[in-house]
Amino acid sequence: MGVNMKEKLTRNIGLKILSLALAFLIWVVILNVDDPAITKTIEDVPVTRINENSIISKDKIYDVVSGDTVDVKVKGKRSIIEKLGKEDFRAIADLSKLSITYAVPIDVSLPRYPEVEINQKVMTMEGILENRITEQFRVDVVEKGAVAQGYYISAKTARPNMIQVSGSESVIKKINEVVVEVNVTNRDESFKEKDIIPKVYDKNGSLMDSSKMTFNFEKVDVNVNLLNTKTVQLFVEIKGTPYYGYELVNFDFEPKQVVIAGKQEDLDKVPYISAVYNINNLRTDIEDEIDIKDYITENVILIDENQNAVINIDLERIESKEIGFNSNEIELRNVPYGTAAIVDNSSLVHVKISGTREELNKVSKGDIKPYIDLAGASIGTEVYNIQFDNSIKDKVDLTNPNVSVTLDYIN
Repeated sequence: MGVNMKEKLTRNIGLKILSLALAFLIWVVILNVDDPAITKTIEDVPVTRINENSIISKDKIYDVVSGDTVDVKVKGKRSIIEKLGKEDFRAIADLSKLSITYAVPIDVSLPRYPEVEINQKVMTMEGILENRITEQFRVDVVEKGAVAQGYYISAKTARPNMIQVSGSESVIKKINEVVVEVNVTNRDESFKEKDIIPKVYDKNGSLMDSSKMTFNFEKVDVNVNLLNTKTVQLFVEIKGTPYYGYELVNFDFEPKQVVIAGKQEDLDKVPYISAVYNINNLRTDIEDEIDIKDYITENVILIDENQNAVINIDLERIESKEIGFNSNEIELRNVPYGTAAIVDNSSLVHVKISGTREELNKVSKGDIKPYIDLAGASIGTEVYNIQFDNSIKDKVDLTNPNVSVTLDYIN
């Protein structure tokens, strides 16, 4: 029976081996059809530098020109390759292997999937070796957005307000400013923002790569102080007298209102701002400015875009002329009842008129309208000042000549 079993097992042995090999081949084919091998390139895999202390200890820094990221071509099962990301790779540049041309080989591995084939060509990190320097910069606070209406940022304080930045000489020399940004949108009270990461800008206003620098403070705190605002009227008063023979003919100023800021209790004490401009002994037209801040009270600040008031003053030389008229051209007003009044007509009456040339040119004899008010007059002859209509006195200055008037009863 044992012999028969042996014969059965060894009978057609070649055919059986061929069948087994064929089955295996079919299994491999099926496996590859279901999960075939594919090739894919993963781009921008970040390269990590190690052993930088070997350079930094010599007061040098390795500034990367190219090779801080690499593109890696891999081959493997589709089920693995399709889910790979650049975070699955480990790309290392060992700076202790820095060549005389400042090139460093990059070694790429895939720790979680050693079965995946990495078709890595020769990859290197290229750079330059520079002096490592440290410089100190002021930290500027930049607000983003706008505070609530009726409020004003009076102070933005960074702590620390100075920061040391270290890096390669070529990088540090490009730095123009170090800033921290704080969002003030719709804020209506003072506040503090903590742990803000500084940003570095070059002389062109472009954001620089902070990974190429080190800071003695990685984060900064910011205090923002807000004040209430108020719009108030601005008044400018003219003081003094122009030079003899001149008069003020026109005066204007801008702005007529300004915005101030302060604590509400201090703002309530400022209903308006009153400034003064002195024209004493001046005789030429004036275009000048006054500093509005000189006229606001303590604890209140001027935040208006107009920090100065613009003054325009026109001064003109006073001129004069005479206008003559007969005594019978004088109107007699309020003659007492039952009496008659007679004006001395022995000579012409002359009125001297003073004013600017423009004003004098507008005045004619018909504008004078002289009169004498006899209300309460007594019988007899008296000397009276000639009066003039208010409409002319508002335009020019006039002398008031005298004239004799005789008052008698009517027979």
